[in-house]
Amino acid sequence: MKYFIITGSSRGIGEAIVQKLLKPNHHLICISRRTNSELIALANSRNIPLNYFEFDLNNVHKIEELMEKIMQTMDEASVESIYLINNAAVVKPVELLDLSDADDIIQHMNINLIAPMILSSSFIKNTRHLEVDKRILNISSGLSFNLKAMLSCYSTSKAGLETFTKAVGVEQNNVKIMGVRPGAVDTQMYEDSISTDEQAYKVKLAKPSYAADRILSFLFDRFEHGKVVKGW
Repeated sequence: MKYFIITGSSRGIGEAIVQKLLKPNHHLICISRRTNSELIALANSRNIPLNYFEFDLNNVHKIEELMEKIMQTMDEASVESIYLINNAAVVKPVELLDLSDADDIIQHMNINLIAPMILSSSFIKNTRHLEVDKRILNISSGLSFNLKAMLSCYSTSKAGLETFTKAVGVEQNNVKIMGVRPGAVDTQMYEDSISTDEQAYKVKLAKPSYAADRILSFLFDRFEHGKVVKGW
């Protein structure tokens, strides 16, 4: 059985990734602030095991406890491989830094950077004894280097996630790790991010299903340990 842990699975790219992974011999573990009942129904209709954890990744001090619960859903005797896809992210606050509330900045960094770091740490720790293929895929953004006004928090968190990916790639041999920067995707988060950029409305957007296909192609076929690559 191949196990997949996907954060931010309730909508957008995360939801599309889960839909693509609903296949035989796959066991999905979804994490998001709100449960996606349609995904659960779809998994049930295909007889694909799916566990859903309704969890706010802003609660960073409870992430290790969450990972322990996730590990309890796995039948270790049947594990062929385990994958962690750190997809969950927020874009707000979308405003000048001096107008951003301190709590909003903290929450942003918790979800976009601290949570993936703790999830990855706990993933490595809890799977160390399993001699199977183990991979972490971090979803980044071109805004990690393509800087725009009012998105300083988002760019900083994604740049941090990329550096984290590369650094863990240097120190880890037991678990493989990689980062992918998807192009512009037609999601609510993209809509929120361009509210102050008229030119961004002219960009041709990819569908979430296309983004999911490209991301999963890196996870399965084009994985480069310790690298961060452009999605398309």
